[in-house]
Amino acid sequence: MMAIEGAVSGPLEEANMAYVRGDFVSAAHMYAELSKQGDPTAQVKLGLMYDEGRGVHASFDEAVRWYSVASSQGNSLAPYYLGRIFQDGRGGPQNYAKARRWYRVAADRGETKAAVNLGVMYAVGLGGPQNYQAAGLWFLLAANRGDLIAQDNLGVLYQEGRGVLQNYTKAYMWFALAAGAGDGMAAKHRDLIANPMAPAQIETASRLTAQKMYAVIRCYIVPALPCYWR
Repeated sequence: MMAIEGAVSGPLEEANMAYVRGDFVSAAHMYAELSKQGDPTAQVKLGLMYDEGRGVHASFDEAVRWYSVASSQGNSLAPYYLGRIFQDGRGGPQNYAKARRWYRVAADRGETKAAVNLGVMYAVGLGGPQNYQAAGLWFLLAANRGDLIAQDNLGVLYQEGRGVLQNYTKAYMWFALAAGAGDGMAAKHRDLIANPMAPAQIETASRLTAQKMYAVIRCYIVPALPCYWR
């Protein structure tokens, strides 16, 4: 007789399954137990439940508490969520300086969404001095990881020459990359910048777009290969 081995679910998987099926009270209880035991993933999940008021009464103080504990253990998502709370001013006044600091922690740990938000804060001057060059570097990091918002924002910087040398060819490339993945705003930006460009420039930009698209895809398939280039 052939035996069938069933997958053994751990406590965190059980909590996740409870959350997925909508049993938020049970999920919150299980996440709380795991959080007390020091599980950083559970701490982030519990913070989110307090953040969103699912299975528990909404409490931004508790959300900040658990995000902070998880962040102290090196979790990358926790500082991103902390940055979002302080940027939005949920549970208290907006604090862009704190938001920028937390986004920087998350971005340094590899969180792409944090890099995008940090880039926007540098570009607009929220929470500190305006710095288009720094904004461009954070957008570049996220754009190279395939983030459409970062690609479109980087295209705008190249189009306007903010923080980088004005370069319509590179602007077109970044717009086209995001547009090719379904970003409607980037498609509009690509079409608008094409108007003053010579056919040879558009041809070059299209070739660069294809090369860059391959580089981004290759980065995900074979991470050891270099794919970050300006």
